[in-house]
Amino acid sequence: MAENRSVERFELGLEAFVSVSNDSDRPDALALQTRDISSNGAYLLTETPLPVGTKVKVDMILSLEELKKLGGRALIKASGEVLRAESSGMAISFDRNSRIIPFSSATET
Repeated sequence: MAENRSVERFELGLEAFVSVSNDSDRPDALALQTRDISSNGAYLLTETPLPVGTKVKVDMILSLEELKKLGGRALIKASGEVLRAESSGMAISFDRNSRIIPFSSATET
């Protein structure tokens, strides 16, 4: 089956911290890693994926050479929901509230 994607996906292993939106029973963020990412979402590696439809907040740390003008690291803040859950991980679909901020400003927001 051919994939029909409207945006480019990049194989990129980023640190990702996932928390369930509005869930006081799960106050701690899950520390995971991305397998790939696009402007529409990310695939996160985990042996215990969240259920499909779960609303989540995702913070990812982007640390690449070309980000030196942002102090070397940036924080990607996104929210969305679990689109697919598999034994190796879960696909998150981002909503339109995603943003990238310099890492030094991350603690200010």
